[in-house]
Amino acid sequence: MLPAPCRPLLHRCSQQAAAVDTVGAASRRRRHRPLCVPSGPMRASAVAQQRRADAVGRMPPLAHRELMLELAGEAEAALGARLLPSEVPADVAEFRNAAGNALGSVDVRRGVPGSSVDFTLEAWFHRQLPGGGAIDISSLIFVLNGATDAPHFLMEFIQGGPTSLVILLDLLPRKDLPLHPEYITKYYEATGVDAHRRSIERLPQVRPYVSPLLLVRSLWSPTAVVVDVQCGEGREAALEEIVQGQLATSAKEVLGVWLEHSAAAVEMSDAERESMVARDKMISATELELNLSANLPRMFDADISARVVAEIRKAFLGH
Repeated sequence: MLPAPCRPLLHRCSQQAAAVDTVGAASRRRRHRPLCVPSGPMRASAVAQQRRADAVGRMPPLAHRELMLELAGEAEAALGARLLPSEVPADVAEFRNAAGNALGSVDVRRGVPGSSVDFTLEAWFHRQLPGGGAIDISSLIFVLNGATDAPHFLMEFIQGGPTSLVILLDLLPRKDLPLHPEYITKYYEATGVDAHRRSIERLPQVRPYVSPLLLVRSLWSPTAVVVDVQCGEGREAALEEIVQGQLATSAKEVLGVWLEHSAAAVEMSDAERESMVARDKMISATELELNLSANLPRMFDADISARVVAEIRKAFLGH
């Protein structure tokens, strides 16, 4: 969701003739795997998580959504007591437009005081398109604070047809890499995450995805997976195999790298820390305007979009 403006994808998908299953009774009967839910003092968050899982379960079943739910559950279980319960209002945890052809769910959890986690964000959107077909977007973002300089985690899937999928998977750098080669060594070379980019890009159905915005392209790490998977008409099974196979393997490994480094405090001068946090906020503010504020109204009614963007803005910018 951060560096993935979907305006050209919405336009492209509206031209596609291939239809994705909509929110019919058969889709509703298929149940997504539930998110891992905490117990004890985290009971309030368990309720919010179940509400969100129910909302996502009302969307058409897709392999990429199943994978995202699985990884979200694994991450929340690993982060455990480092996260506060969700405080997202019910009309943001689940929403739909007046026409009933668009569904959405957003959840935000902040880190506990003293944690290196600033917040986590999950977003799930489904919109049936007027010309047939649908667009489905699933996003998982973990943002860290000034206690560490470890990268943020971003995973986003944008599906505009039954055999196509845009994949965005990255550890988003928090320093200007040419000025900090040691940052590249620590978080990208030593961790081996570039192997996953190479493995996915070698698949014959994969081609690069190029954002039309130069600023967006400048935010990725050198190891980012930013690709467009096109399996060809009638080859739905091929896309599902890629999602459940190489993509699932790579996404779990990259998430594991992030989880390993996210808790480690890093010594920095006050000036360096303030500069890094200010950079984070500036990028977040820019992406809110380029992406969410510009594109959510293309999927949902204006009042719904404003309400959801306001909730996400509180997470990114603190107001």
